Order: sequence, then C-alpha cells, then structure tokens
Amino acid sequence: MKVVTNLIIFIDIYLMRKFQLIIGFVLSLHVNAHAQDSIMYSKDVRLYEGIYINYEDLRFNWPIDKEKIITNVPKEQLDFFSKLVESDIIEYKERDGSVIKIKTEKIWGYCQNNVIFINQESSFFRIPVFGAISSFIGVVAVINHSPGFDPFMNTPSNSTAHSIKEFRPFLFDFYSGDITEFSLEKLEDYLIRDASLINEFRQLRKKKKKEHAAKYMRLYNERHPVFFPKG
Repeated sequence: MKVVTNLIIFIDIYLMRKFQLIIGFVLSLHVNAHAQDSIMYSKDVRLYEGIYINYEDLRFNWPIDKEKIITNVPKEQLDFFSKLVESDIIEYKERDGSVIKIKTEKIWGYCQNNVIFINQESSFFRIPVFGAISSFIGVVAVINHSPGFDPFMNTPSNSTAHSIKEFRPFLFDFYSGDITEFSLEKLEDYLIRDASLINEFRQLRKKKKKEHAAKYMRLYNERHPVFFPKG
C-alpha cells in the first residue's frame, strides 16, 4: 500500500512539473512573438510626437507629426501641440500627400514630450501614468436646475435648467480604446483579465478598493505591459 501511495505521489509531482514546463514554454513563445514584431512600452521608450486623428493612430504609435501639419504656430516650441489644439481647425498633409482639414474637437488626442493627451468633451487631458489601464481627470456635462424668481409675485417660480462641467476621473483601456468614467465595477471588468489580481481585489471592502485602485492598476500594468507594433 505504501508503495502504491509513493507511486501516486511521484506521478502527481511528475505531471505537475510537466505542466509547469508546458506553461513556461507557451509563455516564452508569447514573449518571443511580442519581441519579434513589437516594442514594449517603458519610461525609456520615446513615443512619436503628433496628433492622433483616431484611436488606431495611438494603438500603432503612428501620429500625424508636426512636419505634416500646416499652421502658423512656430514648430520649434516645446508646447507646439498644446498651442495647435487651441485653434478650431487643424490642417495637415495626409500620408498620400492630400491636404486634410479637420475640426480640432474631432481628433482623438495628441502626444507631446512623451505624454499622451486625450480629447474628452472637446478638451485635452493629460494621462499622468500611461499603461494598459490608465486613469486621467476629465470632464462631464451635468444638468443643474436653479430656481427662478417671479418679481411680481415676490416668490420662486419654475426652475431653469443649465449645463455645467464637472471634473471626474476616467479610465482608458489601451487594447480596446474604451474611455469610460471611473467606477469600481469598470475597474474590475479590466482586472478580471488577471485571475490572481481580481481575486485579491474582490476580497477588499469597498472603501479599501477605492483607496487601492491606483495600486492595482499599477500592478496590472507591470504584469501586462503595452506593446506597440514595430515599424
């Protein structure tokens, strides 16, 4: 009986080691595949400067650079793109040589000094720490109702609706391009792609989840770096 038990233990250990070798081999293939046709983003990687007409321009690190932009804004300025997006219209030469005019509010964003800015509600907001999951402060339009006043009756009258903008945190998912207002539920939707992190995160109380949200985004980004295609 003891011999059989030892044999079973030996087989279990053998199979477990074989499984670990297979997993390691698959992961190495995945990393090597990325290494061959992609560039992993890090603080040392310089992103190409320019405007992103759409999300795909960021995804492939292929913006419209300043040499293709037709403008009176001096191109030697370090804040050239910040100045450029102050205008209503941006004019540039497409990659095929044609000249395009686009409303500034329609572009996706831009990259300046290795920092990405996202167009959100026709304003551009900086992503402080860029990664597979990023957060930034943006704005939302909120409808408020203020009470009116009837001077003849000397009493309040029907309320008046007016729109104001409030600053709120947002999430940006690099691989899907989704930009959504921050919520713990949405963050969990992203973290669920990492089994160990999501399990750990879900064990926290709601208050702790809010306090440690940035930490878990950082951990996720360390484990799941951004890759840009080469070329």
